Amino acid sequence: MIVFTPNFSLKTDFMKTLVSFVWVLLFTAICTAQQAPILKVGNSQVGLSSLNITVEIIGNKATTTFDMLYYNPKNEVLEGELSFPLGENFNVSRFALDVNGKLREAVVVDKELGRIAFEEVVRRRVDPALLEKGTGNNYKARIYPIPAKGYKRVVLAYEQELLFKEAGYYYNLPLHFKNQLDTFSLDITVFEQSAQPVIEKGNVSGLQFKNWQRNFRTQLEKSKYTPNESLLIKIPTKVDTKKVLVSDDYFYSHLLLNPQKKLRKKATEITLFWDASFSMKDRDFDKEVKLLDQYFSYTKDVVVQLKTFSNIIRKEEKYRIRNGNWSMLKKELQNTVYDGGTSYELLNAIPKNSDLVLLFSDGIQSLSEASYDAKTPLIIINSGKKSNHASLKAMAEASSGTYINLTSKSAQEAFETLKYQQYQFLGVDSSVKTMDLYPKAGINVDNTFSIAGKNIHTTKSIVLYFGYDNQVYESITLNLKDSQQGASNIPRLWAQKRLDFLQKNAKENKKDIIQLATNYGLVTDYTSLIVLELARDYARYKIEPPEELLKEYKEILAEMKRNNGKLPLIIEVMNDEEEVEEMQISREYDGMTISGNQMSSGFINTAEITTDQFARRVPPNRIENNEIKEVEEAIEEVPFVMIEKTPIFPGCEHITDPLELKKCFSNKVQQHVIANFNTAVVNDLNLPQGRRRAYALFTINREGYVEDIRVRSSHEEITNELRRVLRLFPAVIPGKQRGKNVNVRYTLPFIFMVNSDGKVVQNAARTRPSSNNVTSTTPVNRYKYNGTLQVADPALKAPYIEELRQLSTVNEAYNFYILQRTKYEATPAYFVDVSNFFRNELKAVEISNRIVSNIAETDFDDYELLKVFGYELQATNQHKLALFIFQRILELRTEDVQSYRDLALAYENVGDCQEAFNVLNDILSGKIYENTHRRVFKGMNAIVMNELNHLLEKYKGDIDTSKQDSLVFTPETFDVRIVVDWNHNDTDIDLHIIDPNREECSYANTETKIGGQMSKDMTQGFGPEEFTLKNAIKGDYFVKVNYYGDRYQKIENPTFMKVTMYSHYGTLQETKEVKVIRLTKSKDKQIVAVMRI
Repeated sequence: MIVFTPNFSLKTDFMKTLVSFVWVLLFTAICTAQQAPILKVGNSQVGLSSLNITVEIIGNKATTTFDMLYYNPKNEVLEGELSFPLGENFNVSRFALDVNGKLREAVVVDKELGRIAFEEVVRRRVDPALLEKGTGNNYKARIYPIPAKGYKRVVLAYEQELLFKEAGYYYNLPLHFKNQLDTFSLDITVFEQSAQPVIEKGNVSGLQFKNWQRNFRTQLEKSKYTPNESLLIKIPTKVDTKKVLVSDDYFYSHLLLNPQKKLRKKATEITLFWDASFSMKDRDFDKEVKLLDQYFSYTKDVVVQLKTFSNIIRKEEKYRIRNGNWSMLKKELQNTVYDGGTSYELLNAIPKNSDLVLLFSDGIQSLSEASYDAKTPLIIINSGKKSNHASLKAMAEASSGTYINLTSKSAQEAFETLKYQQYQFLGVDSSVKTMDLYPKAGINVDNTFSIAGKNIHTTKSIVLYFGYDNQVYESITLNLKDSQQGASNIPRLWAQKRLDFLQKNAKENKKDIIQLATNYGLVTDYTSLIVLELARDYARYKIEPPEELLKEYKEILAEMKRNNGKLPLIIEVMNDEEEVEEMQISREYDGMTISGNQMSSGFINTAEITTDQFARRVPPNRIENNEIKEVEEAIEEVPFVMIEKTPIFPGCEHITDPLELKKCFSNKVQQHVIANFNTAVVNDLNLPQGRRRAYALFTINREGYVEDIRVRSSHEEITNELRRVLRLFPAVIPGKQRGKNVNVRYTLPFIFMVNSDGKVVQNAARTRPSSNNVTSTTPVNRYKYNGTLQVADPALKAPYIEELRQLSTVNEAYNFYILQRTKYEATPAYFVDVSNFFRNELKAVEISNRIVSNIAETDFDDYELLKVFGYELQATNQHKLALFIFQRILELRTEDVQSYRDLALAYENVGDCQEAFNVLNDILSGKIYENTHRRVFKGMNAIVMNELNHLLEKYKGDIDTSKQDSLVFTPETFDVRIVVDWNHNDTDIDLHIIDPNREECSYANTETKIGGQMSKDMTQGFGPEEFTLKNAIKGDYFVKVNYYGDRYQKIENPTFMKVTMYSHYGTLQETKEVKVIRLTKSKDKQIVAVMRI
C-alpha cells in the first residue's frame, strides 16, 4: 500500500490508475498466503467426497474449520498424510478424526510422548492420529486407516491474524479444488460488526452477507459442486478503530496505527545474499524483481556485492548500479540454478563498507542454525510459501533490521519498508507491575498492532508507546475497566502472544513452551495434537483424553494407583483344537517378553473369528437395516482355521483336497521351525528342568510373505530366535477368501523339554499348530559358510544414472541433472545415487556435496532421511556438518537411544571428546531413560561401553570424568571391529562376519573358534550390531548382511545401512573405513564389504 503524505500532489486520473494497480498487487499478496489442506497417499491425492467450511471472524482474528470426508475407491486400506504449510501468524487450533464412527477431538501432548504413544498404538494396527508442527510453520498428520471402499472424516481448524488494507481487514479462503464434490457447504460469520462485509473476489451465486444479531452471516450449500475459486472478503473498519476485549483476568486489544513515516538513510553499498538452495526453486521471482526495480530506481546509484549461496558461497560478484539500472545484476539472478542445502554460517562474511545487508531466503535451516552476528542491519525478504517466518523475523530484529514477507505484502508495500525506518512498539506504562503483557518492547510494527495481558484485575488502563530509535512518536491509552466482554478464547490469544515471545529463544525456553502449550492447547515445536482409540491408551501415557473418555480415564488411573502404577490386566484367549488356554497378561509384561512390530495390548488374539468381528471390519455406513452390505470387499484378514483356500507351502502344490492341503501346510510349517530353531540359544539360558512353551502368531499376507510376527516366551533370547526362524519362511501362494487374496492369521504354540542339565532334549522340541501333531527332527546348525565369497557389485543400474553416463563432461552431466531431477525430486534416494555418481565416476566433489545436501532440503523434519545424509557426510569426512545433522536428529527423535549414540560419535569425529563422553555416559547410566517411556534395547550398552572405553583410552587426560556414574571402564583393543547401523526405524538387519576359516559369526553363532564375538540381535529400531575380534588371524573378513525388510520396501525409499570397519581399534595403528550401502530387496542376503588383515 502506498502511503500518501501531505506534500504529495497527484492528479485524479493517475490516482485511479495507481489505486487499481495497488488493488491487483493486494489481491495477489493476500490470496497467495495460504493453501487448503491436502491428503496424499504416496504422491497421489486422496479424493475428497464432501467439504464443510466454517469461518468465524472476531475483529482481526479469524478461525477457519475444514470438515473433510475422504473416500477410498480401492479394495485395500490406505494410509495417507495430511500436509499443509501455514502462513505467517497462522496457527492450528483444532484436529479431530473419525474413530469408530464418532468424531474424536485431539488433545495436546508433549511431542516426544506423542510420538512414543502413537508408534506403540500403530504397531497394534488401530487408528491413532498425530499432528505435528515441522520446520517453519509446516504441519503434517498421518491418517490411518482409510478403509477400502470407505470414508474417513478429518476435521482441521486454524487461526490467523487478518491483514489490514484499504480501510478494512481482509480474509482469504483458499479454494483450489479440481474435482467435483458430492456436497459442499460454507458458513461465514463476522461477529460484532457494524458495516456489512464485502465479497471482493470469488463470489458464488447465493453468497451474500446478511445482518444477524449484531453480526453478519452468509451460508451456502451445494451438491455436485467444484469449489475452484478462492474467496477474498473485506471487513470494513474505521481507521481509528481501537477494540479491547476482556475475559476473566485476561485482555486482548487490536488497534490500527497511522504512523508518521521516517526515511531511512539511503545505502551507498549493499551486500545482497541470494539464497540459491533447492527449496528456493519455487520462489516468487517476479515479485522480488518488482521490489528491486522500485528500490534501485529510488536509490539511483549504489554498489551491490552479490553473494549467491546454498551449501557454500557459489558466486561473488560486485555490481555498480547507475541511475537505477540494474539489468546485469537482474540477468545474473535470473540465471541462478537452485541446488543444495542452506548454510547461514556464510552470512557473516560482510564487506566492511556495506551499510545495508539484504537477504533473500526462506529460513529453512537445513545445514546450519539461522545466525547473523554482524552489526550491519539485516533486511530479510522472503517469497516462499514454505518458510520459517519466526526464525527469519528473529534474525532480522536481532540486528535492528526487519523481515519482509512477500507472500502477504505487495511489492509496493515491501518497497516502503525498505524506504522508511521501521516503526516500533516501545513499551507500556502501567501502575500494575504484576501484569504479564505480550509482546514485549522492541518489536517492529506496521499499521496494525495487537497486545494481550494477564493479571489485569486491578488495572484500569495502560498506555502504549510507539516510535523510532527509542523516541516516542505516539501514545495510545487502553481502558480495561469499561471494555467489552470478549469470547472465551481470549486466554488462548494471550498464550499465543507469550508463545511468540518464548520462541525467540526456543531451545532455552523449551520447558516453559511445553507447559504453556499444554495448559492452553497450543501446537508448537515441542507439542503436538494426538488422537488415540482407547481410554487405556491415554492412561498408559498419562495423556488427558477428550471429554467423552475422561471418566473412564480417571477410573483406570485410580486402578493403576492401587496396582502400583500398572495398567489393569487384560484377559485374552488363544484357541486351538487340542487345547483352550486362558491367559492373563499384564501390559507391563511382568517378567515375560513380548516382541513384534505389531504387538497387541495383551498377548494374541483368538484363533477364532465371529460374525461380529467380520462386521467390525466393515467400513462406516456399510451396515444397513441389520444387514451387511458388500462384506466381501471389507474382509482383510482370516484365521487359518477358517480360510476357504489355504496358502500353499512349497512342496504342497500337488494336493487338491482342501483338508489335506491344510494339513500339508501345517506340517511344512512345523518342519521348517524345527529344522531351523537353534537349540543352543535355549541351552545358554540354563533353564530349569521341565516342559517349556513359547507362542507365536503371524500373518501370511496377500503376496505370500510372513509379516506381523508376534511372539510370547519366558526369555527375550527365545523370542528373538523364534522370530528369526519365522522370518526365514519361503514365499507361499497366498490364501483366498471368496476368490480374493487375503491375509491369513496363523497361531503356533512351540513346546520343548529341558533336561536336568538345562539343555534341550534332542527330538523333544515340537510345534503344535491347530489340530496337527508332528514328528520332530534334530535341529541343524550350520556355521561354516559354503557360498561364494564375493562382494556385491555396488554399481547402480538405475535409469537416471545410465542417462547421466551418456554425457561426456561434468558441466553437461550437471546441466542434464538439473532437468532430470524434476522427475525424481520426490525420491530422496535419487540425490544419494547422483551425488555418488559425480563423486566416484566424475570426481566432481564440490558438485557431489551440493547434490547430496538436497536431502536435508526435501524434508528437514524426516529423521530417517537425515540419517542417510549424516551417513554420507561421515563416509566423506564432512564431520562438522555431520555433527549439525545428528544434533538435528536428536531434536527430532529424543526417544531413541540410537540418536544419542550417533551424536556422541559425531562429537568424537570433530574432536569434542568431552561432549562425546558426556553423551555416552548418559546412555550407560540410564539418565536418558529417566521419567520417560523410551524403549530400552538390550545389547546397546555393551556396544556403547566399547566406544566409551575407546574414547577414554584415546583421549587420556583430555576428559573430565569427575561427574561420571559409578561404572568401571576397562580399555580394550580389537584387531577387528565392524559395526552396522541403518536409517529406517523398526527394520530388521542381521550382521554376519565370515572369517578366513570360513566360519560365519552371527546371531546363531555368537562366538567363533578364533574368538570373534557378535552383539545381541537388534530386531527393531536402527541397530547397531557389532562384531569384535581381539586377536585376528591374517586373511579376509567378509561383511554379510541379511535384510529382512521394513515397513517401506519400496525402491524409491530404500533402507540405507552404514558399515564402519575398524582395524586395530583402540591402538595407535587404528584405521577406519565407512561405507554406505543401499538395500532394496526384502529378504536380501549379500556380502557388502571385505576387510583384510
